[in-house]
Amino acid sequence: MMRRIAVCLVSLVLTAPAWAKDPKPPPETGGSGMSMDPDMMGPWTRKPTNESKTKKEIEAFFKEEDALIKSRDIDVAISRVDFPTLWVTDTRKGIPKEETYDLQKYKEMMQSMFAHMPADTVMTSKPTITVLSDSLATYTNDFTMISEGKKRSGRNAGLLVKRDGKWKWKTMYEAGWGDAPSSGVGGSGVPEAPEEPK
Repeated sequence: MMRRIAVCLVSLVLTAPAWAKDPKPPPETGGSGMSMDPDMMGPWTRKPTNESKTKKEIEAFFKEEDALIKSRDIDVAISRVDFPTLWVTDTRKGIPKEETYDLQKYKEMMQSMFAHMPADTVMTSKPTITVLSDSLATYTNDFTMISEGKKRSGRNAGLLVKRDGKWKWKTMYEAGWGDAPSSGVGGSGVPEAPEEPK
């Protein structure tokens, strides 16, 4: 009998903290202290409403980008970017490098790229698109570039965002441009020309 009483007392002591707890824990909060309802946020609340339609929009966006290589319209190129934009590449030794572009820095880079790009340059993109929501999509793009009679192929990837009803570049990843001088991450497959000695 005493043994049973002792066991009961020990059980009461061990379970006492559980009694003190609020049976309904307070809602989780983010860094701002605001309550977080997992049913009101997260990827399950932003599933694509029409994935096929979104993919067609993005495929058209890539075709427009390929045509931009011919027209070389700086203003149009800038309008297709959501600033600031992040570009990531690596060197021949495999060292990753990244650079963030604001509007002015991006404009200077594009002006230099278009100025040194051979006139016969043609780009063809074949993107594989993953739609995350109606306003976010990632892609892997197998592209071909023909310039001065030479054909080159490569692959890049990145993130597109839909802002104010238009798809825009947000991040881009493309290997091999880390050894180019200055801001030489070549999203179009064409690096910046090296600086001429003064």
